[in-house]
Amino acid sequence: MSTPFSATLRSEWTKLVSLRSTKVIVVLGVVVGVALSALLALVAGVTWDDWDASGRREFEPIGGALLGGVVAAILFLVLGVKAATGEYGSGMIRITLTATPRRGRVLAAKAAVVGAVSLVAGLVVTAGMFLAAQAILASYGAESASLGESDALRAVFATALLSPLFPVIALALGFMLRSTAASVIAVFALIFAPAFLGDLLPEWWQEHVLRYLPGAAGDAIAVGHLEGSPAGLAPGVAALVVVAWLAIFLGAAWAVFERRDA
Repeated sequence: MSTPFSATLRSEWTKLVSLRSTKVIVVLGVVVGVALSALLALVAGVTWDDWDASGRREFEPIGGALLGGVVAAILFLVLGVKAATGEYGSGMIRITLTATPRRGRVLAAKAAVVGAVSLVAGLVVTAGMFLAAQAILASYGAESASLGESDALRAVFATALLSPLFPVIALALGFMLRSTAASVIAVFALIFAPAFLGDLLPEWWQEHVLRYLPGAAGDAIAVGHLEGSPAGLAPGVAALVVVAWLAIFLGAAWAVFERRDA
């Protein structure tokens, strides 16, 4: 009799949340993310009286409040990588596959667990960043926003809902590469290389390639509606692109996982 998926899911949940490193990464991601956004808001608030009229008009308090999420995202994607490569390093993958020989089921359970942990942590850190930053900005009389505003609500909740994107992609790369360092570098390249090098590429590449990468598509959903945001995909198209990238990475991970020895 095959192991039911619910049992595999419980097993993967227990393995992930019982690790000390998981707790450290989640807590550190939330604390550092909120602290960084609060610090940036404090700098803006302290210097607000020195800003000229043009600078004040261009200031966008919603997107700025979520900048700390970059650090949180980096830590959460490490969580995704470790969920895959940790078992190879310890040899536990053999025990896992003995208990659940259907490898696709193992991958699906790990993706669900990593996604759930990232989603909860993402909700906490995103709400914390926004509320802390807006409170600080308001205390200095700087321009601030309320969570009740439609633009702010979309940015906060879309950012939180997209929190599992890179951790799950990192999990998939972990299964494909089996190396923590190589997987983290690969995800970093996917996130940061387009942001740093995009302006150096021909306009055709920016219009027809870069905006279809997962990070750019996620930004189009979460903050594309905010003033000053670069032009990106329509939200509906961007959502399809995000789903497609997840399917591609998980599909590739499943294909590699099925064909390799443990």
